[in-house]
Amino acid sequence: MTLTTNRLLENLKQLPPAEHAHIAFSGGLDSCVLLHLLVSIRHELPWTLQAIHVHHGLQAEADRWQAHCETVCATYDIPLTTLSLKLNLTAGESLEAAAREARYGAMAEQMGSGDLLLTAQHRDDQAETLLLQLLRGSGPAGLAAMPAISRFDPGWLARPLLDMSRDALEAYAAHHQLDWQDDPSNKDLRFDRNYIRHEVMPLLKSRWPAASTTLSRAARFSGELLNLANEEAASDLAAVRQQDESGILIPALQALSSVRQRNLLRHWLLISGVPTPHSKKLARIEREVVKGRPDANPLVAWGGWQIRRFRDVLLLDRVTADEAVPATLNWDDKRELQLPAGLGRLFTEPGEGGISVDRWSEARIEVRFRTGGECCLPAGQAHHRPLKKLFQEWGVPPWERSRLPLIYLDGELAAIPERLVCQPFAALPGEPSIRVRWAAH
Repeated sequence: MTLTTNRLLENLKQLPPAEHAHIAFSGGLDSCVLLHLLVSIRHELPWTLQAIHVHHGLQAEADRWQAHCETVCATYDIPLTTLSLKLNLTAGESLEAAAREARYGAMAEQMGSGDLLLTAQHRDDQAETLLLQLLRGSGPAGLAAMPAISRFDPGWLARPLLDMSRDALEAYAAHHQLDWQDDPSNKDLRFDRNYIRHEVMPLLKSRWPAASTTLSRAARFSGELLNLANEEAASDLAAVRQQDESGILIPALQALSSVRQRNLLRHWLLISGVPTPHSKKLARIEREVVKGRPDANPLVAWGGWQIRRFRDVLLLDRVTADEAVPATLNWDDKRELQLPAGLGRLFTEPGEGGISVDRWSEARIEVRFRTGGECCLPAGQAHHRPLKKLFQEWGVPPWERSRLPLIYLDGELAAIPERLVCQPFAALPGEPSIRVRWAAH
């Protein structure tokens, strides 16, 4: 298929409306072709266009690539932002993956709400990505490879050349006598993608000439199935979620097939901003937590997060720090207090049903944590209640109870933030009061 501006315009019409678009401009063949195409139709574009170049400093020629990008953008009268990055690799981390993550993270910081980020991946890139994901044993999201348009906070990531071949881009560049920079690392066969590009794909094409096209088509079909699976997962999640959305009702979850359970769990973790655990960990969640004994207290943790079971509810939470909390914290300024051990912060605001302003302003304020035996006379009730009983009634899981901050005035328990105020510290009707709020994370 010939690469033309009309073809590009048709693809751009499928994108969400935006005021600004940024092109990821490396100075290589692909991004030079995309930028030239966009400049050719700049008066027909519904948004302003600017370029972003990321200088990783990983190659001796990096400064020359930056200078080339500056020259090209100046010739086209396109604003260019250059971002310089330094990679700090952890043990066993892939340089290729780390550079990609850092590059996209840096470009996201340059975008405003609803902006577009345009990248120049094409059909051959899509085929290579699918093969990589297959060899890694990826699930549905991996086999969908690269979508033509996807959310990329704070805006969107678009790949308008995804239906075009590398040959079409090379032909366009030759016809328009474009000048670009070649990255020598793209020929380094130590990198998996390069090995697939230079060794595997030519072999496949020698037997199946349309391999790139058919593999890309398979990725598109996988993407469509992934969308259907996500829609089903969203519907299932709405049916099994607690009313306050704090957890998932296990009996309702157990009524689903194993496949739908795992699909729902992946979706729940995704929309919660939690990294998806690998398949073995997901199987443990299903086996030990979802299908475990009702009287058990199972826990599965990964990547700083954990899933537990309490009272037939599946609960997701961050892994708590091992740091011990002090017995007493003095709250001297009485306005805001940062809690230790990752427990968030306390702050105050005016509001009905809180602590009497007079009692609050005159008292010594302390924050303590439960050690056992604490009691409170809830405002409006006739009898003292042990906190243990109150926590049971509220459905607070046992592992969270010792980490709930308790507010003491002059040595007496006065309030449990977000829960209740104890007598005699509650404001009377019409009396000014202070509410203690807890931002847990």
